[in-house]
Amino acid sequence: MTLVEVKAYLMERHRAGLGEIATHFDASPDTVRQMLGQWIAKGKVRPVDNGSCAAGCHCAIRHDEIYEWVG
Repeated sequence: MTLVEVKAYLMERHRAGLGEIATHFDASPDTVRQMLGQWIAKGKVRPVDNGSCAAGCHCAIRHDEIYEWVG
């Protein structure tokens, strides 16, 4: 997985969850988050509010981090 591959993946899909990206590239979420951080710093990617519950939520729904290509 390279930065260019992550860019192409997000450009094609426009939005994707951290877990989805990690699964696609067979990488850990932490590795993907680090790569996305580089695109965020360049202003090409932004995290999207996915409507997660308020702080301290104890619901059964897993709230994935969502990222969007804005380049």
